[in-house]
Amino acid sequence: MEVDPSKARGHVICEEDMMFTEELCQLYHLCVGFNQDPCNEDDFKFIYEYDDDFTTFPTISVLALKVCLTKMFETPGLPQFNIMSLLHGEQIVEVSNPIPPGSSVRCVAVMEDLADKGKGMLMTVRIDLKNPENLDEMYSRCYMKFYVRGLGGFGDKGILDQKIPDPPTREPDQSFEAPTDERLALFYRLCGDVNPLHIVPSAAQLAGFEKPILHGLCTYGILGRAVYETYCEGDVSLIKNISVRFVSHVYPGETIKVDMFKEGDSILFSASTVERKTVISTGVVDLKPQAKI
Repeated sequence: MEVDPSKARGHVICEEDMMFTEELCQLYHLCVGFNQDPCNEDDFKFIYEYDDDFTTFPTISVLALKVCLTKMFETPGLPQFNIMSLLHGEQIVEVSNPIPPGSSVRCVAVMEDLADKGKGMLMTVRIDLKNPENLDEMYSRCYMKFYVRGLGGFGDKGILDQKIPDPPTREPDQSFEAPTDERLALFYRLCGDVNPLHIVPSAAQLAGFEKPILHGLCTYGILGRAVYETYCEGDVSLIKNISVRFVSHVYPGETIKVDMFKEGDSILFSASTVERKTVISTGVVDLKPQAKI
């Protein structure tokens, strides 16, 4: 079977409700680094259920991936392939409203696009997160872009034009360092991503890594937090969208350094590991104009 984008585009992968329990939300927020100081009450709105402003951080929307991951491979026009050839290339979350902790969320996943990239294929999945009791109320929209090695050459260049800008080459306006726990991948997998790559040494080595690596979507949340803590003065509602391009991996226990560049109402950034001095991600966070940048 060959890749057939005309059959794949617009295919509804799944439409399911997912519970964002208070405990899941709290676990996620701890994993991406909130309350490094357990006495920092400014972060209680993310980890303490009795806080008056108890809410969620926008990057939590990525947890919806688990509702469609296996069904994604059943898309018409998409041939079977080895899952080890699948790389998560980019992640975008467009924010409309915060997901209420402890709520059920309608997750509608659609195969948005398949694009020929020469030796591989870029597959874009869109997931809309909505209030199941009022489907006109959107919480967020996620775009998950996967590169599949070996499936290129079918000629269709795709229909999407979503480009994440590169950061400037000048000195950063702000820098932020985020240490990670050596056990972080063990904790984050409890949020729903149970890929053995992140826990079993032999699986990681088979994929070419020295040891299990941190989930890219955990890194994504850490990068969003870095910009939030640097520029948003505690107001999470200022975040409009968060776009990240994954370049390389992080080993749990490494420190992530985020260099940030203010360009109007956007914060462009480049992230690297302090220990290996390896660039791991680039991206941009667009903020509402009230943000102090």
